[in-house]
Amino acid sequence: MKSYTIQLLEMVQKSKRAISYEGAAKKLKASNPQLKDTNNNTLVTKKILEMLVVRGEIKKNKTGNYIS
Repeated sequence: MKSYTIQLLEMVQKSKRAISYEGAAKKLKASNPQLKDTNNNTLVTKKILEMLVVRGEIKKNKTGNYIS
């Protein structure tokens, strides 16, 4: 099983359009049914995406969405 960080990175890289953290959280939940759809999980998804931006693996556009 892939880690959530790798799943999010692949999700952003494969997306043809910029993706919001809310959209990423919904897609992550869809592919991992054991995750509960809570505000806390959505915030953790945002923190993981922000960490990937800091690492330089993805970028953030002017509207705050994530792109590769």
